[in-house]
Amino acid sequence: MERETRPAENLKMFELVFPSDLNAHGTMFGGRVVALMDKCAGLCVGRWSRRTSVTASIDAIQFGIPIRQGQMVEIEARVAYVGNTSCVVRVEVHAQELERADRFFCCEGYFTMVCLDANGTPATLPLIPVTTEAERQEWETARAIKERLLARRRSVRPDGKV
Repeated sequence: MERETRPAENLKMFELVFPSDLNAHGTMFGGRVVALMDKCAGLCVGRWSRRTSVTASIDAIQFGIPIRQGQMVEIEARVAYVGNTSCVVRVEVHAQELERADRFFCCEGYFTMVCLDANGTPATLPLIPVTTEAERQEWETARAIKERLLARRRSVRPDGKV
């Protein structure tokens, strides 16, 4: 049976930064940023695949400009690579002052998500078309991340299980 092809879609979330989101330096907790990124990745995959998913891995995230109280955070996710039952989602975070139109880049990360069927078993995913040069480059970057994940897993456990 041939796998369905379904175009990837961007999913955006917005969040306002409150005092409870801040660390002792007055900037947003890194863990809070990662949690928002993970949520956005899961929602993106769910809308695209029409399945629930779990996070299998988060690739290295490099934090750039700190996010401060009162700023609006924009989290954007897009499926970049699809395997059989897992996919890699690229997530970018930008922030901006509400009074200004310009936004700034904060960080990005790649989240490997495993999609599940109704029984909680990994489910086969549709494919995404890769038609532009930008999509091809993103596919290759995400594929390399997936291959590194598999290599790390094999180095920790020879059977490849987590």
